[in-house]
Amino acid sequence: MDKTNVLATAAVLLLVVLPICASGEATIPYIEIRYPGDGETVGETTTLAVAAEGYGLKEPYVTIKGEQLGVSFPLQGCVYESPVYSQVKENGSEDTPSPPPVMKMYCKTEIDLSSFRNQKITLAAGVWESGRQITDSVGLYVSGQCA
Repeated sequence: MDKTNVLATAAVLLLVVLPICASGEATIPYIEIRYPGDGETVGETTTLAVAAEGYGLKEPYVTIKGEQLGVSFPLQGCVYESPVYSQVKENGSEDTPSPPPVMKMYCKTEIDLSSFRNQKITLAAGVWESGRQITDSVGLYVSGQCA
């Protein structure tokens, strides 16, 4: 193969491989508010659904910032998933878990937004991951109606 064919082949491979990698799961660690969606109008009570993935996830929380008021509280209704990885030695015996497993967190809870009636708010969810906070937020409008 001459140099031109090698370069053309490499360019085609990049065009095929890059979109496949870019369309995969979010980079770890991450937290994502899955419901409600950014820009939605919600009632005074709404369901909050959050997913996160990372190492050592703990202490999930919610922050709501309105036009005159802001509150923060622990996020309830969370389930954690942590696979156990073990290395198997050549002789068949198991070793201690290594590397540390990636944890997954799923939370679903009802939140009361009645204090924010007829306001635009920022709803954020966060979790501590390996000694740092990761967050995601959405902007919402809280109507005076039940959604």
